[in-house]
Amino acid sequence: MGVTLEVRRKESVWVLMRRQRARRALVKKIMIRPKKSLEASRRPCRAIHKRVKRLKQLVPNTKSSQGLDGLFRQTADYILALEMKVKVMRTMVQVLTETDHCV
Repeated sequence: MGVTLEVRRKESVWVLMRRQRARRALVKKIMIRPKKSLEASRRPCRAIHKRVKRLKQLVPNTKSSQGLDGLFRQTADYILALEMKVKVMRTMVQVLTETDHCV
């Protein structure tokens, strides 16, 4: 009976080694990446959070209850409003400079 226990131990070692070899082969073939630490996986979230916070500071009258979709819509509306203001100012400058030349 002592011989069978030793044989079983050897078999179990061989089974473990085969499993490890199979895992390594999967890692190489499928390119399974090892799990990153939580800190590394949170970095992109923090960067996105900082950018969203900054965008909320830049766009006036943003409500935090709107979510990202509402924030992006409000940002687009704000950009359009700024573009219209620039067009009006250019037109005003053009009109005022033309009247100066006529006088």
